[in-house]
Amino acid sequence: MRQVNPILLNQLRADYLAIKQLGSPLLACQGMLVPRGMEDYRLLIKSCPRPIVSNEDPAEVQYPGGFTGIVAGVPKTHYTGNLQMLVTEAGHDQIFADYIVANGGMIDCDYYDGRVDSFTRAYFLENCAIRFEMAEYDSDSRSQNMTVSCPIDFNFFGNFANIGSNGTILPGLRQIEGTQELISRVQTVIDTALSATTSLQSSVTRQLGSLFG
Repeated sequence: MRQVNPILLNQLRADYLAIKQLGSPLLACQGMLVPRGMEDYRLLIKSCPRPIVSNEDPAEVQYPGGFTGIVAGVPKTHYTGNLQMLVTEAGHDQIFADYIVANGGMIDCDYYDGRVDSFTRAYFLENCAIRFEMAEYDSDSRSQNMTVSCPIDFNFFGNFANIGSNGTILPGLRQIEGTQELISRVQTVIDTALSATTSLQSSVTRQLGSLFG
């Protein structure tokens, strides 16, 4: 029996060409949340929300005659999510928690589609209120990493920077308008992140040591 609407090869090729123009799909693992002031900790954040702009819920409008209309809500600026952080033997989760508390409970973060040194888009998350839930010890979990769950609320006002096209990174495009300040700042803080983290760890260690004489 002949198909009424057969799928033709030229149609599939047209889809293929259209897909190429849209770029490569983004893998779920291709992302990084980078806390400002604790940049090295990006490697310990296992998962986190990826920001995207949206509107608040629409408002209903009741009109005479029984008609219900809707009015679009204002742009949403407050977002809520959850991040998972790896726990290390050195207690980096505890150090990060102390750092946030010492900063009044809020820090700023940058989220990258890709890596800090090679990304397609970057997003600025302001006023990140990160809280820490207690991790659980389990003697049966002999082959699983311990993680700590961290609810997070933050403000997001849209895209911060974008680089490249069709999912590719070209060095010449990294200097486009609006991104140079971000690139320079990221490179600067990454260069000093290790020394800053080491200094903080030493300070926390001294404080803990003083508790025990």
